Amino acid sequence: MKPLTDKSSYTSLQQPQINMTITNSSTSACSIDLGSSQQVLTITSGSDTYWSSKDCQVNGSNQIVKLAAGQTLTTPAIAWDRTRSSKSTCSSTRSSVPADGATYHLSVAVGSIQSTTSATLVLN
Repeated sequence: MKPLTDKSSYTSLQQPQINMTITNSSTSACSIDLGSSQQVLTITSGSDTYWSSKDCQVNGSNQIVKLAAGQTLTTPAIAWDRTRSSKSTCSSTRSSVPADGATYHLSVAVGSIQSTTSATLVLN
């Protein structure tokens, strides 16, 4: 599993497009639930979590997908609106995160499987 961004650096008017790839590295087919109820995309900087796809998710779905041996799938990208999220900010205006060259990291997970690397993005 690998986190993806559409760029590594963004102007003040651009919203990062974030998603992930999932690869079946075994020699046989497998099935995995890749529905939104299982996917977690998280934006951090330092020890702070700034945004999570789970914070305001409503009615996540399940989607069992069969991956052939060696097959890689890429999930659809979503836009991060450059705001800080929490479960208490879902129905209110959220504050923008620091920019001016600030570095953030995207990590991803599906169920209990976590990415071992993060994707770096810089907000200008």
